[in-house]
Amino acid sequence: MIDVVDLFKEPGTLDELGIGSIRDSFSNGLFPGTSTIHTRLKYALLIPWLLQRASRKPTAREMAAEFTRLEYRLIPSLIAGGEDEGVIGRDARESLKRLPSVVYWGALGAWGIRDADLSRDMYFRRTADLRSLTKRRATADDPESRDLLPGAGLDLGLPPAPEDLMTGATFDLPGEMEEYLSARIASATQGSLLSWLVLNAPANLAPFGVGEDVPYVWNIASIDDLPADLTLQVDHARRFSEAIYGAPLVYNLLLARKSGQEDLAAQYELALADWEDTIRVDGTMLGWDRNDFWDTVLKFNPRLRDATRHFVDTWLDLVDMDQPLAVSEPAAKLIREREIRIKGPRARFASQKALDKWSGSAGVYRLDYRWGIARSHLEDLYVARGTR
Repeated sequence: MIDVVDLFKEPGTLDELGIGSIRDSFSNGLFPGTSTIHTRLKYALLIPWLLQRASRKPTAREMAAEFTRLEYRLIPSLIAGGEDEGVIGRDARESLKRLPSVVYWGALGAWGIRDADLSRDMYFRRTADLRSLTKRRATADDPESRDLLPGAGLDLGLPPAPEDLMTGATFDLPGEMEEYLSARIASATQGSLLSWLVLNAPANLAPFGVGEDVPYVWNIASIDDLPADLTLQVDHARRFSEAIYGAPLVYNLLLARKSGQEDLAAQYELALADWEDTIRVDGTMLGWDRNDFWDTVLKFNPRLRDATRHFVDTWLDLVDMDQPLAVSEPAAKLIREREIRIKGPRARFASQKALDKWSGSAGVYRLDYRWGIARSHLEDLYVARGTR
Protein backbone atom coordinates (compact mmCIF):
# COMPACT_ATOMS: atom_id res chain seq x y z
CA MET A 1 0.00 0.00 0.00
CA ILE A 2 2.89 2.38 0.72
CA ASP A 3 4.18 1.65 -2.77
CA VAL A 4 0.80 2.43 -4.36
CA VAL A 5 0.34 5.65 -2.39
CA ASP A 6 3.87 6.81 -3.20
CA LEU A 7 3.31 6.04 -6.87
CA PHE A 8 0.60 8.67 -7.08
CA LYS A 9 2.88 11.21 -5.39
CA GLU A 10 5.34 10.93 -8.26
CA PRO A 11 5.57 13.86 -10.70
CA GLY A 12 3.58 13.12 -13.82
CA THR A 13 1.27 10.49 -12.35
CA LEU A 14 -1.57 12.65 -10.96
CA ASP A 15 -4.80 11.45 -12.52
CA GLU A 16 -7.39 14.12 -11.85
CA LEU A 17 -9.75 13.02 -14.63
CA GLY A 18 -9.41 9.24 -14.49
CA ILE A 19 -7.45 8.55 -17.66
CA GLY A 20 -4.67 6.72 -15.81
CA SER A 21 -6.00 3.33 -16.85
CA ILE A 22 -5.45 4.22 -20.53
CA ARG A 23 -2.06 5.77 -19.76
CA ASP A 24 -1.00 2.62 -17.94
CA SER A 25 -2.39 0.38 -20.67
CA PHE A 26 -0.01 1.91 -23.19
CA SER A 27 2.83 2.12 -20.68
CA ASN A 28 2.58 -1.58 -19.85
CA GLY A 29 2.14 -2.56 -23.48
CA LEU A 30 5.01 -0.49 -24.83
CA PHE A 31 7.43 -0.88 -21.91
CA PRO A 32 6.54 -4.01 -19.87
CA GLY A 33 8.02 -4.21 -16.39
CA THR A 34 8.85 -0.52 -16.11
CA SER A 35 7.61 1.70 -13.30
CA THR A 36 7.65 5.43 -12.60
CA ILE A 37 9.56 4.70 -9.38
CA HIS A 38 12.46 2.91 -11.08
CA THR A 39 15.88 4.53 -11.06
CA ARG A 40 18.68 2.42 -12.59
CA LEU A 41 18.52 -0.83 -14.51
CA LYS A 42 21.19 -2.67 -12.53
CA TYR A 43 18.83 -3.05 -9.59
CA ALA A 44 17.39 -5.91 -11.68
CA LEU A 45 20.65 -7.73 -10.90
CA LEU A 46 21.46 -6.29 -7.49
CA ILE A 47 18.22 -7.56 -5.93
CA PRO A 48 18.60 -11.20 -7.11
CA TRP A 49 22.20 -11.18 -5.91
CA LEU A 50 21.07 -10.03 -2.47
CA LEU A 51 18.44 -12.78 -2.47
CA GLN A 52 21.12 -15.35 -3.24
CA ARG A 53 23.39 -13.97 -0.55
CA ALA A 54 20.61 -13.94 2.05
CA SER A 55 19.69 -17.53 1.22
CA ARG A 56 22.91 -18.71 2.87
CA LYS A 57 21.13 -18.36 6.21
CA PRO A 58 19.68 -21.61 7.62
CA THR A 59 15.96 -20.77 7.88
CA ALA A 60 13.43 -18.83 5.81
CA ARG A 61 12.87 -16.33 8.61
CA GLU A 62 16.59 -15.67 8.96
CA MET A 63 16.93 -15.34 5.19
CA ALA A 64 14.20 -12.70 5.07
CA ALA A 65 15.79 -10.73 7.91
CA GLU A 66 19.21 -10.95 6.28
CA PHE A 67 17.81 -9.82 2.93
CA THR A 68 16.34 -6.68 4.49
CA ARG A 69 19.65 -5.99 6.24
CA LEU A 70 21.52 -6.40 2.95
CA GLU A 71 19.18 -3.99 1.15
CA TYR A 72 20.08 -1.31 3.66
CA ARG A 73 23.79 -2.19 3.38
CA LEU A 74 23.57 -1.80 -0.39
CA ILE A 75 22.96 1.95 -0.03
CA PRO A 76 26.42 2.85 1.38
CA SER A 77 28.00 0.27 -0.93
CA LEU A 78 26.70 2.08 -4.01
CA ILE A 79 27.75 5.45 -2.60
CA ALA A 80 31.23 4.06 -1.84
CA GLY A 81 31.33 2.81 -5.44
CA GLY A 82 30.95 6.39 -6.65
CA GLU A 83 27.23 6.38 -7.45
CA ASP A 84 25.27 9.49 -6.62
CA GLU A 85 22.18 9.63 -8.85
CA GLY A 86 19.60 6.87 -8.74
CA VAL A 87 20.60 5.30 -5.42
CA ILE A 88 17.37 4.31 -3.67
CA GLY A 89 17.65 5.45 -0.06
CA ARG A 90 20.64 7.71 -0.64
CA ASP A 91 19.23 10.31 1.75
CA ALA A 92 16.85 8.22 3.87
CA ARG A 93 19.37 5.44 4.66
CA GLU A 94 18.07 3.35 7.61
CA SER A 95 14.70 5.13 7.61
CA LEU A 96 13.97 4.06 4.02
CA LYS A 97 10.47 2.56 3.79
CA ARG A 98 10.24 1.61 0.10
CA LEU A 99 13.12 -0.79 -0.38
CA PRO A 100 14.58 -1.55 -3.84
CA SER A 101 13.06 -5.04 -3.85
CA VAL A 102 9.58 -3.50 -3.61
CA VAL A 103 10.33 -1.08 -6.44
CA TYR A 104 11.75 -3.70 -8.83
CA TRP A 105 9.90 -6.89 -7.89
CA GLY A 106 7.38 -6.51 -10.70
CA ALA A 107 10.15 -5.91 -13.24
CA LEU A 108 11.97 -9.07 -12.16
CA GLY A 109 8.84 -11.06 -12.97
CA ALA A 110 8.02 -9.27 -16.21
CA TRP A 111 11.58 -9.73 -17.47
CA GLY A 112 11.83 -13.41 -16.53
CA ILE A 113 14.51 -12.94 -13.88
CA ARG A 114 12.23 -14.56 -11.31
CA ASP A 115 9.20 -16.85 -11.54
CA ALA A 116 6.15 -14.75 -12.34
CA ASP A 117 4.23 -15.90 -9.24
CA LEU A 118 7.17 -15.75 -6.84
CA SER A 119 7.05 -13.54 -3.74
CA ARG A 120 10.07 -12.79 -1.61
CA ASP A 121 8.79 -14.93 1.27
CA MET A 122 8.05 -17.76 -1.14
CA TYR A 123 11.61 -17.60 -2.45
CA PHE A 124 13.02 -18.04 1.03
CA ARG A 125 10.59 -20.85 1.88
CA ARG A 126 11.47 -22.65 -1.34
CA THR A 127 15.17 -22.24 -0.66
CA ALA A 128 14.82 -23.59 2.86
CA ASP A 129 12.71 -26.52 1.63
CA LEU A 130 15.18 -27.38 -1.11
CA ARG A 131 18.05 -27.26 1.34
CA SER A 132 16.17 -29.59 3.68
CA LEU A 133 15.40 -31.94 0.80
CA THR A 134 19.01 -31.98 -0.26
CA LYS A 135 20.13 -32.94 3.21
CA ARG A 136 17.65 -35.83 3.33
CA ARG A 137 18.75 -37.21 -0.02
CA ALA A 138 21.44 -39.81 -0.27
CA THR A 139 24.52 -38.27 -1.79
CA ALA A 140 24.73 -39.23 -5.44
CA ASP A 141 27.89 -40.67 -6.90
CA ASP A 142 27.44 -38.64 -10.08
CA PRO A 143 28.21 -34.95 -9.30
CA GLU A 144 25.89 -33.76 -12.07
CA SER A 145 22.94 -35.66 -10.61
CA ARG A 146 23.24 -33.65 -7.41
CA ASP A 147 22.36 -30.49 -9.38
CA LEU A 148 19.04 -31.74 -10.74
CA LEU A 149 16.91 -30.18 -8.00
CA PRO A 150 14.65 -27.40 -9.32
CA GLY A 151 15.69 -23.81 -8.65
CA ALA A 152 14.12 -21.69 -5.93
CA GLY A 153 12.59 -19.27 -8.43
CA LEU A 154 15.42 -17.16 -9.83
CA ASP A 155 16.63 -17.54 -13.40
CA LEU A 156 19.42 -20.11 -13.51
CA GLY A 157 21.32 -18.03 -16.06
CA LEU A 158 21.80 -15.11 -13.68
CA PRO A 159 25.44 -13.91 -13.89
CA PRO A 160 27.55 -14.18 -10.73
CA ALA A 161 27.64 -11.27 -8.30
CA PRO A 162 30.79 -9.14 -8.23
CA GLU A 163 33.11 -9.49 -5.27
CA ASP A 164 32.62 -5.84 -4.26
CA LEU A 165 28.80 -6.13 -4.11
CA MET A 166 28.64 -5.02 -0.48
CA THR A 167 31.67 -2.72 -0.42
CA GLY A 168 31.76 -0.68 -3.63
CA ALA A 169 28.91 -1.57 -5.99
CA THR A 170 28.23 0.47 -9.12
CA PHE A 171 25.48 0.77 -11.73
CA ASP A 172 27.88 -0.18 -14.53
CA LEU A 173 26.94 -3.20 -16.64
CA PRO A 174 30.16 -4.79 -17.85
CA GLY A 175 30.25 -7.66 -20.33
CA GLU A 176 28.16 -10.59 -19.17
CA MET A 177 25.79 -8.41 -17.12
CA GLU A 178 24.69 -6.28 -20.08
CA GLU A 179 24.43 -9.31 -22.35
CA TYR A 180 22.30 -11.14 -19.80
CA LEU A 181 19.89 -8.25 -19.20
CA SER A 182 19.58 -7.47 -22.90
CA ALA A 183 18.80 -11.08 -23.78
CA ARG A 184 16.44 -11.60 -20.84
CA ILE A 185 14.43 -8.41 -21.34
CA ALA A 186 14.23 -8.76 -25.12
CA SER A 187 13.08 -12.38 -24.83
CA ALA A 188 10.62 -11.92 -21.97
CA THR A 189 8.96 -8.86 -23.56
CA GLN A 190 9.12 -10.09 -27.15
CA GLY A 191 6.78 -8.17 -29.44
CA SER A 192 6.86 -5.02 -27.31
CA LEU A 193 8.54 -1.73 -28.17
CA LEU A 194 10.90 -2.26 -25.23
CA SER A 195 12.10 -5.54 -26.72
CA TRP A 196 12.63 -3.93 -30.13
CA LEU A 197 14.59 -1.03 -28.65
CA VAL A 198 16.82 -3.34 -26.62
CA LEU A 199 17.90 -4.91 -29.90
CA ASN A 200 17.84 -1.72 -32.04
CA ALA A 201 19.55 1.28 -30.47
CA PRO A 202 18.35 4.61 -31.96
CA ALA A 203 21.12 6.92 -33.12
CA ASN A 204 19.89 9.85 -31.04
CA LEU A 205 20.11 8.10 -27.66
CA ALA A 206 23.24 7.77 -25.49
CA PRO A 207 26.03 7.02 -26.09
CA PHE A 208 25.51 8.01 -29.73
CA GLY A 209 23.23 11.03 -29.32
CA VAL A 210 24.35 12.37 -25.94
CA GLY A 211 22.53 15.57 -25.05
CA GLU A 212 19.87 15.26 -27.74
CA ASP A 213 16.29 16.14 -26.83
CA VAL A 214 14.14 13.00 -27.07
CA PRO A 215 11.24 13.76 -24.71
CA TYR A 216 8.90 11.13 -26.18
CA VAL A 217 9.45 7.75 -27.75
CA TRP A 218 8.00 8.99 -31.04
CA ASN A 219 11.03 11.33 -31.24
CA ILE A 220 13.56 8.50 -31.61
CA ALA A 221 15.61 8.55 -34.80
CA SER A 222 14.59 5.05 -35.86
CA ILE A 223 10.83 5.58 -35.50
CA ASP A 224 10.30 4.85 -39.20
CA ASP A 225 12.04 1.48 -38.86
CA LEU A 226 9.52 0.03 -36.39
CA PRO A 227 7.47 -3.01 -37.38
CA ALA A 228 3.95 -2.12 -38.54
CA ASP A 229 2.20 -3.19 -35.33
CA LEU A 230 4.55 -1.16 -33.14
CA THR A 231 4.27 1.82 -35.48
CA LEU A 232 0.51 1.74 -34.98
CA GLN A 233 0.78 1.43 -31.20
CA VAL A 234 3.15 4.39 -30.99
CA ASP A 235 0.93 6.45 -33.29
CA HIS A 236 -2.12 5.81 -31.12
CA ALA A 237 -0.11 6.64 -27.99
CA ARG A 238 1.16 9.89 -29.53
CA ARG A 239 -2.26 11.02 -30.72
CA PHE A 240 -3.87 10.27 -27.37
CA SER A 241 -1.11 12.07 -25.46
CA GLU A 242 -1.55 15.17 -27.60
CA ALA A 243 -5.36 15.13 -27.68
CA ILE A 244 -5.98 14.46 -23.99
CA TYR A 245 -3.56 17.17 -22.84
CA GLY A 246 -6.27 19.76 -23.35
CA ALA A 247 -8.52 18.13 -20.74
CA PRO A 248 -6.39 19.04 -17.69
CA LEU A 249 -5.93 22.51 -19.18
CA VAL A 250 -9.70 22.99 -19.25
CA TYR A 251 -9.96 21.47 -15.76
CA ASN A 252 -7.48 23.95 -14.30
CA LEU A 253 -8.98 26.84 -16.27
CA LEU A 254 -12.38 26.11 -14.74
CA LEU A 255 -10.87 25.90 -11.25
CA ALA A 256 -9.09 29.23 -11.75
CA ARG A 257 -12.36 30.84 -12.75
CA LYS A 258 -14.25 29.20 -9.90
CA SER A 259 -11.69 30.45 -7.37
CA GLY A 260 -11.71 33.96 -8.84
CA GLN A 261 -8.08 33.92 -10.04
CA GLU A 262 -8.47 35.89 -13.26
CA ASP A 263 -4.76 36.20 -14.09
CA LEU A 264 -4.28 32.46 -13.72
CA ALA A 265 -7.36 31.81 -15.81
CA ALA A 266 -5.91 34.00 -18.55
CA GLN A 267 -2.72 31.91 -18.51
CA TYR A 268 -4.71 28.72 -18.98
CA GLU A 269 -6.69 30.30 -21.80
CA LEU A 270 -3.41 31.08 -23.60
CA ALA A 271 -2.13 27.56 -22.94
CA LEU A 272 -5.33 26.12 -24.38
CA ALA A 273 -5.03 28.28 -27.48
CA ASP A 274 -1.43 27.13 -27.99
CA TRP A 275 -2.46 23.49 -27.56
CA GLU A 276 -5.31 23.88 -30.07
CA ASP A 277 -2.86 25.36 -32.58
CA THR A 278 -0.53 22.40 -32.06
CA ILE A 279 -3.35 19.92 -32.54
CA ARG A 280 -4.25 21.53 -35.85
CA VAL A 281 -0.67 21.87 -37.11
CA ASP A 282 0.23 18.28 -36.17
CA GLY A 283 -3.00 16.90 -37.58
CA THR A 284 -3.53 14.93 -34.40
CA MET A 285 -7.15 14.07 -35.12
CA LEU A 286 -6.85 13.67 -38.90
CA GLY A 287 -7.21 10.11 -40.13
CA TRP A 288 -7.15 8.67 -36.60
CA ASP A 289 -8.82 5.26 -36.53
CA ARG A 290 -10.34 5.46 -33.07
CA ASN A 291 -11.90 2.02 -33.30
CA ASP A 292 -8.42 0.58 -33.73
CA PHE A 293 -7.24 2.84 -30.91
CA TRP A 294 -9.76 1.27 -28.55
CA ASP A 295 -8.91 -2.21 -29.80
CA THR A 296 -5.29 -1.51 -28.86
CA VAL A 297 -6.21 -0.18 -25.43
CA LEU A 298 -8.48 -3.15 -24.72
CA LYS A 299 -5.79 -5.59 -25.83
CA PHE A 300 -3.54 -4.18 -23.13
CA ASN A 301 -6.36 -3.72 -20.59
CA PRO A 302 -9.55 -5.75 -21.23
CA ARG A 303 -11.08 -4.48 -17.98
CA LEU A 304 -11.23 -0.83 -18.99
CA ARG A 305 -14.36 0.78 -17.56
CA ASP A 306 -17.13 1.86 -19.89
CA ALA A 307 -17.36 5.22 -18.09
CA THR A 308 -13.71 5.95 -18.88
CA ARG A 309 -14.21 5.11 -22.54
CA HIS A 310 -17.34 7.31 -22.70
CA PHE A 311 -15.50 10.26 -21.13
CA VAL A 312 -12.54 9.97 -23.50
CA ASP A 313 -14.70 9.46 -26.58
CA THR A 314 -16.80 12.52 -25.70
CA TRP A 315 -13.67 14.59 -25.11
CA LEU A 316 -12.11 13.48 -28.41
CA ASP A 317 -15.34 14.34 -30.22
CA LEU A 318 -15.13 17.86 -28.79
CA VAL A 319 -11.49 18.16 -29.83
CA ASP A 320 -12.36 16.95 -33.32
CA MET A 321 -14.96 19.72 -33.68
CA ASP A 322 -12.08 22.23 -33.85
CA GLN A 323 -13.84 24.87 -31.73
CA PRO A 324 -12.30 26.90 -28.84
CA LEU A 325 -12.67 24.76 -25.74
CA ALA A 326 -11.96 27.60 -23.33
CA VAL A 327 -15.51 28.87 -23.96
CA SER A 328 -17.17 25.52 -24.63
CA GLU A 329 -19.96 24.77 -22.19
CA PRO A 330 -20.14 21.08 -23.27
CA ALA A 331 -16.42 20.76 -22.50
CA ALA A 332 -16.84 22.46 -19.13
CA LYS A 333 -19.83 20.27 -18.27
CA LEU A 334 -17.93 17.11 -19.27
CA ILE A 335 -14.91 18.00 -17.11
CA ARG A 336 -16.97 19.01 -14.08
CA GLU A 337 -19.12 15.88 -14.18
CA ARG A 338 -16.09 13.65 -14.70
CA GLU A 339 -14.28 14.92 -11.60
CA ILE A 340 -17.40 14.68 -9.46
CA ARG A 341 -18.05 11.14 -10.72
CA ILE A 342 -14.52 10.09 -9.76
CA LYS A 343 -14.08 11.91 -6.46
CA GLY A 344 -17.62 12.43 -5.22
CA PRO A 345 -17.80 14.95 -2.36
CA ARG A 346 -13.98 15.35 -2.46
CA ALA A 347 -14.13 16.89 -5.93
CA ARG A 348 -12.93 20.46 -6.22
CA PHE A 349 -16.09 21.31 -8.14
CA ALA A 350 -18.19 19.96 -5.25
CA SER A 351 -16.18 21.04 -2.21
CA GLN A 352 -14.96 24.52 -1.33
CA LYS A 353 -12.49 22.95 1.10
CA ALA A 354 -10.98 20.86 -1.70
CA LEU A 355 -10.89 23.90 -4.00
CA ASP A 356 -9.07 25.93 -1.34
CA LYS A 357 -6.31 23.30 -1.31
CA TRP A 358 -5.79 23.54 -5.08
CA SER A 359 -2.28 24.82 -5.76
CA GLY A 360 -3.09 26.38 -9.13
CA SER A 361 -2.00 23.39 -11.20
CA ALA A 362 -3.20 19.81 -11.01
CA GLY A 363 -2.53 17.00 -13.45
CA VAL A 364 -1.11 19.26 -16.17
CA TYR A 365 1.41 17.03 -17.91
CA ARG A 366 1.81 15.31 -21.24
CA LEU A 367 1.65 11.54 -21.24
CA ASP A 368 5.00 9.92 -22.07
CA TYR A 369 4.05 6.38 -21.01
CA ARG A 370 7.14 5.91 -18.80
CA TRP A 371 9.42 6.71 -21.71
CA GLY A 372 11.80 8.58 -19.38
CA ILE A 373 12.30 5.44 -17.29
CA ALA A 374 12.52 3.13 -20.30
CA ARG A 375 15.02 5.47 -21.94
CA SER A 376 17.21 5.45 -18.83
CA HIS A 377 17.22 1.63 -18.73
CA LEU A 378 17.94 1.38 -22.45
CA GLU A 379 20.77 3.89 -22.27
CA ASP A 380 22.35 1.91 -19.43
CA LEU A 381 22.48 -1.01 -21.87
CA TYR A 382 23.65 1.08 -24.83
CA VAL A 383 26.41 2.78 -22.85
CA ALA A 384 27.62 -0.58 -21.56
CA ARG A 385 27.88 -1.88 -25.12
CA GLY A 386 29.67 1.25 -26.26
CA THR A 387 32.40 0.91 -23.63
CA ARG A 388 33.45 -2.54 -24.77
